[in-house]
Amino acid sequence: MTKIGENIKKLRQLKNLTQQSFADLFEVSRGNISSYEEKRAEPKIETISKIAKYFSIPIGHLIEKNLTVNEILHFDNYFEEGEAIQNVKNLSKIPFLSREVLLEKKDLIINLDKYPSIYFPIYNSHTFISLEYNSAMRAPIDFPYEESSILFFEHLEVENLHLIENKFGLYIINDDVFIGKYKKENDELILELNQWKKITLDLEQLQHFYQLYSIYKKVDK
Repeated sequence: MTKIGENIKKLRQLKNLTQQSFADLFEVSRGNISSYEEKRAEPKIETISKIAKYFSIPIGHLIEKNLTVNEILHFDNYFEEGEAIQNVKNLSKIPFLSREVLLEKKDLIINLDKYPSIYFPIYNSHTFISLEYNSAMRAPIDFPYEESSILFFEHLEVENLHLIENKFGLYIINDDVFIGKYKKENDELILELNQWKKITLDLEQLQHFYQLYSIYKKVDK
C-alpha cells in the first residue's frame, strides 16, 4: 500500500484546501479525493505527477514516504512532525499557520488546535505560535524578512512588557491578524502597523499579543 492517500490529505490540510478545491486543482472529482484519502482508490500516475509538480515534491516521496511539514514547505531539517519525533524529548509542539490559513483569516484562535504543528527545540514554558510569512500579510514597511520565512512568536507575559519596546510583535484574533512594532504612546504600549493601524495593549486582552522570537528562512536547493 502506498502513502499517496495520507500525503494528499496532509498536503490538502496544510494548505487549508477543501476536498473540492483540491480536486479542482487537478481536474478530478471531490469523490476521487475522498477515495484517495480513505485508501479506497489510488490516483492515476498522471494525477500523481500533477500533484508532485504543483507542490514541488518528488513523485517517489509522494508515493512512498510519510511527508513531513518540513518536506511540504521545502525547509531544511529544522522541523519534524509528531510521528517522526515521538521518542525525542524536550521538543515544543507549536501550532503552524500556513499562508493559506492566514490569508483566509477565519476563526484563527478558535481553530489553533486543529492546524498542523511544528515540533521544535524551544526550551521554556511559554506559549508559541508559528506562521509562514507572505507579502500579503500586513506588516510594517521596515519588516525585514523574506517571503515564505517561518516566524516564531512568543506569547507576551506581563513580567516582560518592559522589554518589548521597538520589538516586532503579532496581534492575532479570529478575524484580524497583523505584524507590528511595539511602541510607547502617551504612557501606553501600542502595537503599531502604520500611522493608520495600531492596537493598544490591553492586559485583559493579552492573549492576542505575541512578540517575535525567532525566524527560519527557506533554504535554497
